[in-house]
Amino acid sequence: MVSLIQWLALVLALFALGCCVGVWVGLKRNRKQAEEERDVLLGRVESMRKQLTEIHAGSIGMGQRLQGMEGHIQHLQDSQQELQLLEPERRLYSRAAKMVELGADVEELMAECELPKAEAELLISLRKGSQRQ
Repeated sequence: MVSLIQWLALVLALFALGCCVGVWVGLKRNRKQAEEERDVLLGRVESMRKQLTEIHAGSIGMGQRLQGMEGHIQHLQDSQQELQLLEPERRLYSRAAKMVELGADVEELMAECELPKAEAELLISLRKGSQRQ
């Protein structure tokens, strides 16, 4: 017959075996759950990577557009500066044309508008020619 101590030892051994099996099953579940969570996290990381790639491509495109606009702005500034440099001449010629309309002669145009004699004569002859027509 089996003694009480042997029965207790057997029960404790079975209990220990059950605990080991329980721990093993629990670890297996935890491992599977951790793998599933890892897969979800990897999916999120991949999604974020794609979004970051799109943002990066967009920022490159925007940078190129900004560079193009900077070039265009520089061209406009250069053109504006050229116009500003030409503006005093235009004012002189406008003033000279007005003076011719009011009856100024060659000497007055040369003195007031700092025009060469040939240009002053040309303005007067153009004005007279347009009055005849």
